[in-house]
Amino acid sequence: MSNLKEYQRQAKELAARMTAAEKAGLVSGAGMWETRGCERLGLKKIDMSDGPHGIRKQLDYSDIAVDESVKTVCFPSGSCVSGSWDEDTLFKMGEALGNNAKTHDISLLLGPGTNIKRSPLCGRNFEYFSEDPCLSGKLAAAYIRGVQSTGISACVKHFAGNNQETRRFTVNSLISERALREIYLPAFEKALGEGGADAVMSAYNTLNGEPCSQNKRLLTDILRAEWDYHGIVVSDWGAVASDVKAVAAGNDLKMPGFDGDPARIEKAVKDGRLSKEALEAAAVNVIALTLKANDLKKKEPLCGTGTEDFETNHALARTIAGESMVLLKNNGLLPLKKQRLLIVGEYAVEPHFQGGGSSHVNCYKVDSALEFFVENNWDTVYIPDFSDIPAILGAAETCGAALVFAGTPESEESEGFDRISLDLPEQQNRAIFSLCAAKIPTAVILFEGSAAVMPWVNEAGAVLAAFLPGEAGGGAVYDILTGEVNPSGKLAETFAKKLSDTPAYLFFPGEGDVSFYGEDIFVGYRYYEKKGIEPLFPFGHGLSYTRFSYGKLSAEKDRFLDNESVKISVSVKNTGDAAGKEIVQLYVQPDVSGSTIGVIRPVKELKAFKKMSLEPNETKTAVFELTYRDFAFYDAVMSGWRVNSGRYKILAGASSADIRGETEVEVISARIERKTFTRDSLMGDICAVEAGKTVIDELLKVLSTQTQGKTGGKPGDEEAYMKMVMSMPIKVLILLGVSEEQVDGILEGLNNGR
Repeated sequence: MSNLKEYQRQAKELAARMTAAEKAGLVSGAGMWETRGCERLGLKKIDMSDGPHGIRKQLDYSDIAVDESVKTVCFPSGSCVSGSWDEDTLFKMGEALGNNAKTHDISLLLGPGTNIKRSPLCGRNFEYFSEDPCLSGKLAAAYIRGVQSTGISACVKHFAGNNQETRRFTVNSLISERALREIYLPAFEKALGEGGADAVMSAYNTLNGEPCSQNKRLLTDILRAEWDYHGIVVSDWGAVASDVKAVAAGNDLKMPGFDGDPARIEKAVKDGRLSKEALEAAAVNVIALTLKANDLKKKEPLCGTGTEDFETNHALARTIAGESMVLLKNNGLLPLKKQRLLIVGEYAVEPHFQGGGSSHVNCYKVDSALEFFVENNWDTVYIPDFSDIPAILGAAETCGAALVFAGTPESEESEGFDRISLDLPEQQNRAIFSLCAAKIPTAVILFEGSAAVMPWVNEAGAVLAAFLPGEAGGGAVYDILTGEVNPSGKLAETFAKKLSDTPAYLFFPGEGDVSFYGEDIFVGYRYYEKKGIEPLFPFGHGLSYTRFSYGKLSAEKDRFLDNESVKISVSVKNTGDAAGKEIVQLYVQPDVSGSTIGVIRPVKELKAFKKMSLEPNETKTAVFELTYRDFAFYDAVMSGWRVNSGRYKILAGASSADIRGETEVEVISARIERKTFTRDSLMGDICAVEAGKTVIDELLKVLSTQTQGKTGGKPGDEEAYMKMVMSMPIKVLILLGVSEEQVDGILEGLNNGR
């Protein structure tokens, strides 16, 4: 729950003392980065800053340029740190960012980015965590708890359906209710429920026909009424088309603000186009945030000092990057043995470590992987130019192994536009193919904000996904390549073999201002598994320099009501020679053969995970607790979450494709479903419902009488005829000789529970 709730009472008292003009002044910012405050009542303005992975406080507060900001430490991007699958790591990063914000007099930090990675082409994927809402939500919540442990407020963004940069200001995201509830909203729900974010940022896009910044169903009905949210809603910069409609819908603060905004809001209240109650509610939420920030500044001497601890934060950034990078492939080449190395690619010296746009920070310093090899007395040959294949192959003849530092160029990873391809630059691919063809042991280190295709993957000896690892990423790469750090990261998104395999390929980014989410709930691994498409690397995949074995998966009870919880446990042993960390992933698989027939569901879904540190031969037990929502799907007809009675498999794996153990439980729905049947209701639906069991025998007798001698008598004819009848509405019985009164009597009995 948001920390602002404790300030609500005081905020309401202050709002009652304000004039309409003063309240109207609060609901839009004072320029680019500040609120207006109310000096008469002692409310001092507060400042905010972009900052999912670093503080971007503008030196010129009238400007929104991304290159004129204070110097700060650049931590790993969301796409990198999500590979840690570790809430403690995200908490530490959030805590450091909160402390940095405090020293720069920032009260509201605009992060984390929590949108789902619908397509790997999204230009802003480097800011986001995952394709899976469970993983995204848990990591976002931990980040928020870290930020807000320092007294600074965090703002989870971009709410909601902001999954592309193409036409982001005007695009209408058409998302089914079920996909919205199961895929695109749960991460925000977890971020708020488990993280307690003080702020939510409304997105640029339109959602199902209504702009997010003035979408009452999204901002009031769901966010506040259903989720019991008590924080503030801040618009994305320039997202508000109508400030009057935005306030009415539940958007409390328009950013940036302009001189004419307060007068326009005040006039709308006078004209009756905006209710006094709506303005009051928005003003109270802005006041509550301001009160919290003002209190902190009174208590904390560090506020506004600018005394960021650069070296400590840089070291932390290196540790986090090392915890998060993913070793995708290793044929024994890594960790490197001391030998002469060929190092190819300019990213070995000047890595691509952050994306472009509003999250781009003016970093403290940038580590070079090559620099660490040289400082630690490795014999190296460095060739920055991928196009000079003869020089690369010539140098390789004198080296024991090659390290290729590849990846997407910075011009392709930015806010404001989407990628058009998953391919690496052709010169990079040619160089890698050439080295592999020459039988040179080759490790490829990839710097990219999201997934990439790798036509040379079968030939390469090792592949390390560094993503965009922050300013200390070069040191972290060195640590992993040399074995100083045992890699433990796992993929938070599926890597496809080719772009056309990706779930949203036929629909992304849409036509004109319409983006139809035709893949529906089948995002990421849910799609690949349902379609039987083998990815390049599956969701949750990641290698280590040691090995882990899993014990038997067990449930504390094998039968329970869905309003109860169940504990699941599994032991993991480090069977290798090195200390390492394993991430246990827990998935739930519905019984599609019985309990959920007629409901389209994924093969399985991630519901919990845990990262464990293990010494050689050490065994630890991971314990998880599953509840109602972990077995439920969203029933759009009922407008609620529903669990069907049946048997469900619980799966523990090292990745979505590497399941190490399973157990089965029976879940009994405690909710009595009342369906209303009509003459158009299908026979199969009636026979499948518990209340219909009392009439099944009679229906079968009628059908048997009507079909005698009419099915040809061949084996299977009777069964085929019955299947056809079960797909027909009950009114068909009238054609088979059952009276209308009998049919209506059956329906009345079912609908009245008789």
